[in-house]
Amino acid sequence: MDFCIATVAFWQSHGFDTSSWRKSIDGTLALVHRAYAEVLVPDIAESPEVTVYRSPSAELDGVLGGVEWTETE
Repeated sequence: MDFCIATVAFWQSHGFDTSSWRKSIDGTLALVHRAYAEVLVPDIAESPEVTVYRSPSAELDGVLGGVEWTETE
């Protein structure tokens, strides 16, 4: 399974409602399943504004466990 991360503005500019999507702490990035993203953006993997991650993978775990996606206490 693949996931895509891009700015909320990018997703919204392509017609997605990101209100219930997982977002970065500052709310500027959003995560979505690649299959869902491809509904409105068929060539999603070729977009320079989108990063595609394999799941499970250490790379995706690292991103989602990083400071942009995980609140610190």
